[in-house]
Amino acid sequence: MQPGLMQKYWKRLRRQWLMRRADVHIVSFPKCGRTWLVLMLAQVIERHHGVQINNPLKLRRYRSRVPGLPLILQHHDGGPEFQPVEALNTDKSFYRGRQVVFLVRDPRDVTLSAYYQKTKRNINFNGTLQDYVYEPVGSIATNIAFYNIWAENRQVPADFLLMTYEDLHVDPARELRRLVDFVGIRDVSDETISSAVEACSFENMRRLETTNALGSGRLAPRDPADESTYKTRSGKIGGYAEAFDPAEIEYMDRLIADRLDDTYADYKR
Repeated sequence: MQPGLMQKYWKRLRRQWLMRRADVHIVSFPKCGRTWLVLMLAQVIERHHGVQINNPLKLRRYRSRVPGLPLILQHHDGGPEFQPVEALNTDKSFYRGRQVVFLVRDPRDVTLSAYYQKTKRNINFNGTLQDYVYEPVGSIATNIAFYNIWAENRQVPADFLLMTYEDLHVDPARELRRLVDFVGIRDVSDETISSAVEACSFENMRRLETTNALGSGRLAPRDPADESTYKTRSGKIGGYAEAFDPAEIEYMDRLIADRLDDTYADYKR
């Protein structure tokens, strides 16, 4: 086997091993604010337990530094951004007996953010913003179907916590407290929660990305001179309304009204 293929093979095996071992799975469709949530949780762990690791985006590594801490793994549950609706896995029995944090965001804002991800960072879509709305692989139709699958399976895990990007914006301290309590980190002070939120403000996240302070491509711009290549591109709620034409907004609104499970009823308003 060629060295490159061997590396991919072992990386896949390690990922499968981690998936089986993880106590808590933070699951999201891409572009729902997971990096922000993960960094806030990392800040809580570091400040509360007095530990530090080189890359706080890898939550699983705190397990070896903090006795009793659950193994926390964040992922997108099979790469739905690269799949059409009919290819999505509807069987979530793997998560039976595990804890799942499911983070969602308005599918219209996800579609906008995903377009920039796929055209400015990963470079795997060649069409226009308007084209992307109707793209059958990984765009809004896939996003809605992914949300629906998890709504139908939310009773499968031993415990399930639904979080929204919008709630994180409205009251990040409250939502971070919900997450901390859910994963079982006890006796965390309000001061620790507040300082973690402040450390992960949009301005501080942008500063981390601009300087590549974490040494990770996950939080680094593809082109520092181009705002659209930043992971912390905007962070705005409802930004889709200014970006899309009325025809695309009407199409997305109709998909949400007709297809999206009522678990996410706020997005139907």
